[in-house]
This record gives sequence, C-alpha cells and structure tokens, in this order.
Amino acid sequence: MARIEKEFGQRSNDDIIREILREYASREHPIGTKEITRYAKSRGLDIKRTAIDVGFAYRMGARVYETEEECDKIIRECQVTEREIVFIKKVPEGRTIGYWMMETISDTEWMFLMDSVLNSKILTKKEADNLANRITFLAGKRFSDMTNYRQRMGNQPYFVGDVDIDEKVSHIESRVLKQVRLIRQAIIQGKKVKFNLGVYDYRNQNVRLVPYGRHGKVLPETPEKYKEDVHRICSPFDIIFSNGRYYMLGADLETERRTDLKYKLYRIDLMTDVTINRAKAITKEEVGLSELNDLFEYRMENPYMFTGKVETVIIRIDADQFTQVVDWFSDRFKVVGYDADERKYYDIELKVNLNSFTFWVLQYSGCVEVLDTEKKGDKSYRNHIKEMLRKAFEKYEED
Repeated sequence: MARIEKEFGQRSNDDIIREILREYASREHPIGTKEITRYAKSRGLDIKRTAIDVGFAYRMGARVYETEEECDKIIRECQVTEREIVFIKKVPEGRTIGYWMMETISDTEWMFLMDSVLNSKILTKKEADNLANRITFLAGKRFSDMTNYRQRMGNQPYFVGDVDIDEKVSHIESRVLKQVRLIRQAIIQGKKVKFNLGVYDYRNQNVRLVPYGRHGKVLPETPEKYKEDVHRICSPFDIIFSNGRYYMLGADLETERRTDLKYKLYRIDLMTDVTINRAKAITKEEVGLSELNDLFEYRMENPYMFTGKVETVIIRIDADQFTQVVDWFSDRFKVVGYDADERKYYDIELKVNLNSFTFWVLQYSGCVEVLDTEKKGDKSYRNHIKEMLRKAFEKYEED
C-alpha cells in the first residue's frame, strides 16, 4: 500500500514527538517511550513505540549517552548550525531511560530576544508584537506561563506610526529597520541619502512627529505656500546602535565644507521619507574618520551620542559606585588614584568625547567629581561642569 503523503501544513509524528519533548522533557528529567505515547494519546494521536525508538530516533540522528560526562562531550562537539539535538539516555546495560531534546535557542535565550523586542525604543507596539510572534515561530517555541508577563507590556516608548499599521498583516517590518537597511545600501553603493528629520510636537493633547527645517518645525497645518523644502541630503558614513537607538553618522553639504566638524549625528527613528539619492557620496575614509574602525571603542568614548573631540579627563567616583564606570566604559579606563584603604573613592582616567561625557557626569553628579586638569578658566572642563550645575541649582532656588 502506498504511503499517504502529508499535506502542506499538516504535522508529522516527528513534529508531535519534538513538541512533546520540548514541553515535558529535559536533561534532568528525560521521558520514556511510554510517556511520549501517553502524551500523544492525550492529543488524539496514536504513535507506536517503533515510530519513536526506530523511526524518530534514526531520522533525528539521536545521540546516545550513559554518563553526564559523555553528554557534555556530545554537546561540545555539536555544530552551531544544528537546530535541534535529540538525546537518548541509557543505563550501562543498554536499557533506555528516556529522551530529551536540546534546541539551538534555549527558552531563556528566546525570552531574551522577546524582551529585547518588546522593550525596544524603535518599534511600535504592533511592530513589536508581530516580530515577537515571528521569532517565537522561528525558534519553534510556544507561549507558556513563563511568558505571561509579556501581556503587561501594553505600550511601547516609541508609538508614532502605529495607527497606519494593519495588524492583521502576517509580516510587519519596522519602518525604522527599513530605513536602516536603505542607509546601509546607500553606504555600499557610495550614494547619498535624502530624508526628512523630525522632532516631536505636542498639539491638541496629541504627540506627533513633524519635520524640522532651518526655521524650526514645519507643522501639517501650515499653508503650503509657507512650507519650506525640509529634505536633507547627506553622505552616510556609518550606522551606530547606542542606548537602544540607531544613529546615522553623516555629512550634509555644509558639513562637507567645514574643517572643524567631520560629521553630524542623525537619529534614524526621527527620519521619514528616506530614499537613496543619485548623487555620489563622500566616504568616511575621505574625511579621515578612523575612529569608526572600532565601533566598540567609539561607543565607549561616546556614552551619549553627541559630536565632539575626544579628550582625556580624570574623575573621582565614590568607591561603592565603581560598578557604574565598568557598566558604561567596560575596561577602557585607568585607575590613577584612590584613598588609603580603597573604600571611599577611585580616581579614574578616561578618553571621552566631552560633549557627550557632560551628560554622563550630570547623571551621576551625586557620586562623581571632575578633577582639575591642565586647562584653567573658561577652558577648564571642571569649571564647565560647575557652571552647568549652578544653572541647574538656580531652577530650584525659589523653593
């Protein structure tokens, strides 16, 4: 009798067995053939013992082991391209204890990807939900009690544009990610990009993203004859992902003509109408942007994304807040001083973009002090921080 082929979308016995192993088995608790057939029957399916011990085990290339050391050796030798690995644990006499399955992406890794998507600063709620569902399908996972917390994430920080998205569509690609792809294509092609750069505006109890031109915001209600052409045309040099957002490093015509500024930073989630222009772009090599050869170091030197010159600075930080330095700057710093028993403070030397670093210092001003360097008076970075703190304090003096 000819074998009946499965129709498209119809699950095979192997699919069902993998699903059972995924849900009920683990390395610590492998399950036997009897349990697999019992779980299959509870789903209305009759899977024979031979279909598991012979057919499934053979087709999946199941790895057999007796000791935990043997299991560890098998895992070390597995290829990273293997999506699922089925294990059969046996006793020395050869009797099977049970089956379990290890996947390329573990539950905790899958949940990390989910968290990254659901807490994204650049995805709308509809975009995030759609991508989370597709990641779940790709990883072969199922939502469980461990992932119920995702239902509490009802809103996203980035929400402009959600109204225009049809959530019934099976594949929703983020507008921001599409723009990232276009800019990367322009860099490869050596072309300039054309776009609008927006800012958030508050009007009639609503937040909206509006273009920003030379003379300020260009509002939708502005009569056409008073609207200026706010499109910008830039040479794109690179894309940086920092603090949850994508930034384009590039130069418009004005910046290309300057000698004191190599590039500007543009937040890609604030861009709209991004297209690749026909004009030939200048490259980061032509303007001498060698600092972009090491993107990790660039992010360490720029805790916040502002243009500016990288300089050496020394700070004193409370000893119990030393973790903040490691969190932000990894090991890219030197400890150049400390108190007698190293319990009160550390003096830290860093190479940073001072325009960017200023906001980091203000953020941790309760536990950080900028120490004097060679520069004095108006050129002193310490005096610059003191002046900013003085202005901040003035806002609260009336209380």
